[in-house]
Amino acid sequence: MIDRSYIKNAIYFDIETVGLYPTLEDVKKNDPHLAELWEKKCKWLVKNLEPDESTDPSELWVKKASLYPEFGKIVCISFGVWEDESCSIEKIVSFYNDDEKNILENCNKILANSRKKQYRLAGHNIKNFDIPFLGKRMLINSINPDLMIQVWNKKPWEVSFFDLAEIFSFGAWVQSFTPLELISHVLGVENSKDTLDGSKIHSYFWDLKNYEEIKNYCEKDVMCIMNCFKKISYYFVDFFVVK
Repeated sequence: MIDRSYIKNAIYFDIETVGLYPTLEDVKKNDPHLAELWEKKCKWLVKNLEPDESTDPSELWVKKASLYPEFGKIVCISFGVWEDESCSIEKIVSFYNDDEKNILENCNKILANSRKKQYRLAGHNIKNFDIPFLGKRMLINSINPDLMIQVWNKKPWEVSFFDLAEIFSFGAWVQSFTPLELISHVLGVENSKDTLDGSKIHSYFWDLKNYEEIKNYCEKDVMCIMNCFKKISYYFVDFFVVK
C-alpha cells in the first residue's frame, strides 16, 4: 500500500480563485485591453459550452474567468498536514483576504519551509490547475515561485508533488478525470460541497465579501483530500517508493 510515512510527510493544499474584477464592465473600465483579450478567449470557450449555456462574454466572465490565471486571482490558499503518526489529527492553516500578493508571499514561505523539511506537495488536480495557477499568479505579482513548484528542467522523479486525480485515474488521465466530490463520495469520505461549490466563489468574494465562508470551504476541501489519500493508502500495493 502507499506507505503511511509518504502521506504523513506531505503538505496538502487547495486554492480558491475568482475573476480579477467583479464584472466584464469593470474590466473594460480598469483594463480595456484585457477585456479585449477576454472576448477573444470567449471565441474559444464557446466551442466547449453545453447547448443551454450562455455565450455572452459578460456572463462567461462571472462563470469562467476564475479558471484562468491570466484573468483570475487567488483569494484563499489552505494548507494541511498530519500532526500524529496515525494520521488522525489534521492541522490546517489558511491565507485569505483581498490582497493576493500578500497571500502569495505567505504561500511561498510555506513552500520554502516545506521543501527544507523534504515534504512533498499533495492535492487534487494540482498538476493541471492549482500549481500552474499558483506559479503564474506569482510571476504576475513579481514573486519568484519557490523551487517546490518549479517544474522546468526537472525529470519526472524530481518533481516534488503528487496528485490524487492522477493516482485515481490509474493511467487513463484525460479520459477518466474524476472530480473530488465523486472520488470522496465513492470512497466514503465527507466532502465540502454541502453548502458551497467552486462556481459560487466569485459571487461570495465580490458580491457578499464573505471571505470567511470561502476560507471554510477551502479548508474542508483540504481535509477531504487528506482523508481520501489516507483511505487509499490502505489499498494500494507498492504504488510509491519512499526514498
